[in-house]
Amino acid sequence: MSKRIEIFCGTGGVGKTTLATARALQLATCGKKILLITIDPAKRLKEVLSLPDDDSGQVHRVPAQQFKEFCGEREIHLDALLMSPKSTMERMGKEQGTLEDLDNPIIKILTRPNGGMNEIMATIEVQHYLKSGDYDLIILDTPPGKHFIDFLVSSKKINSFFDKTFIEIFKYVGKSIGKSEKTGLFQMVVSSGVKKLLSYLGKVTGADFVDTFIDAIIGLYKTKDSFLEALRFQENLKIKEFSNWFLVTSVEQQKMEEAQEMREGALQFMHSDSYLGVNKCLGPHLSDWNPSSREQQTLKDSMRDRENRLKEAAGKSFDKVLEFPVVLGASPNQHVIELARAFQDYDPPV
Repeated sequence: MSKRIEIFCGTGGVGKTTLATARALQLATCGKKILLITIDPAKRLKEVLSLPDDDSGQVHRVPAQQFKEFCGEREIHLDALLMSPKSTMERMGKEQGTLEDLDNPIIKILTRPNGGMNEIMATIEVQHYLKSGDYDLIILDTPPGKHFIDFLVSSKKINSFFDKTFIEIFKYVGKSIGKSEKTGLFQMVVSSGVKKLLSYLGKVTGADFVDTFIDAIIGLYKTKDSFLEALRFQENLKIKEFSNWFLVTSVEQQKMEEAQEMREGALQFMHSDSYLGVNKCLGPHLSDWNPSSREQQTLKDSMRDRENRLKEAAGKSFDKVLEFPVVLGASPNQHVIELARAFQDYDPPV
């Protein structure tokens, strides 16, 4: 069984997105059909691949010419997608004929980039492309830090939303919805324990809020199949034959500690095919440095020993440690190319 997905995670500023792009490029030059998805709201991928500003939510083909120095004359099948919760919701509405139901102010707020549904919608989007079968492998660039853990446990959010209370409501709204039925639904919502919340929001937003709130519930209910199917993706992540994990860090004490904390938070999902990618290593450059003074030699030895200690400590938690050199080139393209070459030396199996 071939792996279906590789997940890149890490704290901010360690080069996670650039490494994910390098891995996608390396695999694409091996003849695989690759989709690179970023669910990082910062959208660093847009800068790395020079994607258009209006490209969020749309699959964009990356031309081999952009990385000709690495690809040579080879054609590649590498697509990139900047995650957009709004676009995902619109696709769900079109597929299920519920687009009009989702045209709701509350849903629009929730599906903004930082509207609270980013991780849940990302899970749905990844599952959509896995199910399509259009790609040999999906490379997933996740949000930094705690937002990555939020992504992993988004299944709990889905389960919380579709809990027993809402199931009873959904049984009711599964019928044709009229004004009197909405009133009945409102009574059920009140009985579920959110009366104070609705009362407060009603005072702040006006009397129409309750009606808009119920319409939002109805719209989301009609797309529930997409939400519930996303739970399958969460479970598959735990299967060794399904995924590779890359926890990216850099040779800084603080970043190493943050990486360890992230690993602890993700242990319920990670398996033995997980790698620690130590980025921005100075080792190769230090080897080429010939100090001209005792002070410079002392500095070189100190930097080399410190880096080795950090990597040795990291190796105690991870069986597979990949080292990537700091790239001195100025352009994002050069960074991607140099790191793709480093990935060729390791080439983790897929």
